[in-house]
Amino acid sequence: MMLDLLFLTGLCFLIIGHELDAIQNHEWRFFFAKIPIADRAAYQIFTALHVPLAVWIIWVWQSPSFQFWADIFLIAHGLVHWLLRNHPLIKFNDWFSRFWIFGGAIIGLLHLVLS
Repeated sequence: MMLDLLFLTGLCFLIIGHELDAIQNHEWRFFFAKIPIADRAAYQIFTALHVPLAVWIIWVWQSPSFQFWADIFLIAHGLVHWLLRNHPLIKFNDWFSRFWIFGGAIIGLLHLVLS
C-alpha cells in the first residue's frame, strides 16, 4: 500500500505538478522549435496530448511493468532536464519547477529501489 502511494506521488509530481508548470513555462516551444507552427496551436496540441496520456497512465498504473518503466522515465526525465538546464527554450530555472522535476526523479528512484 505504501509503495502504491509512493508511486502515485511520483506520477503526480510529473503529470500534475510538472506538466502544469510546463504550461506556465511554455515547454511546447522547446518541442515545436523546429516545426513551423503558430505558438497558440503548439500550446493547444501540447496540452491536448496530455489527456490521452493521462487516461492511459490511469488505466495501466497498477502494472508492475508500467511502474518499472515509469520509475525509469522519472529518473531519465530528471536527468534530461538537468542536462538541458541552460538551453534557451527551457525555462524551469527556479526552485518550484525543479521541485517537481527532481522531486519526481527522486521518488521514482526510491520507488524503484524499494520495489
